[in-house]
Amino acid sequence: MSPTNASTNASSARPSPAEVSRRLDRAEALCAARGAQLTALRREVLELLLLRQGSAKAYDLQDDLRQRHGRVAPTTVYRALEFLMEQQLVHRVDTLNCFVVCNLDPQPHDHPHEHTMMLVCSRCGQVTEVHDPAATEAIGRALQTDAPGFRAMDIEIKGLCAACQSAPASS
Repeated sequence: MSPTNASTNASSARPSPAEVSRRLDRAEALCAARGAQLTALRREVLELLLLRQGSAKAYDLQDDLRQRHGRVAPTTVYRALEFLMEQQLVHRVDTLNCFVVCNLDPQPHDHPHEHTMMLVCSRCGQVTEVHDPAATEAIGRALQTDAPGFRAMDIEIKGLCAACQSAPASS
């Protein structure tokens, strides 16, 4: 199993400007290699997501854009996020109703049949992106047995991260 941190919780340090720039340049290069264009707006939405430690709700991103540009329609943000998801730069985490930046290093997960597992901490909201072909193939086989014709996309697993397991429960 190869876990890669797709997002960190809100207590994590904000990325440096150099790190944000490097990740944006990497995303732009990936889009160009796929024949897609990371427009200025799409790049800005990805930047805002990175500046929020890689995880945010769409309305938070809309508020960030509104602070920079004035009135911004929700559809503007959702269209940008849809493109970023299509390009495998961002995942939607339904459990948290948010979007998280995908890990792009060392290689993007550019395999259309590979599913991504998202480990979601129920306490702190940390999301860890995991790519484990054996596990996702096993889930796929189980689905074909129990729910023929059903096809899983991304898989979300709720639990407690290591930090929350070792921390005392808040009352």
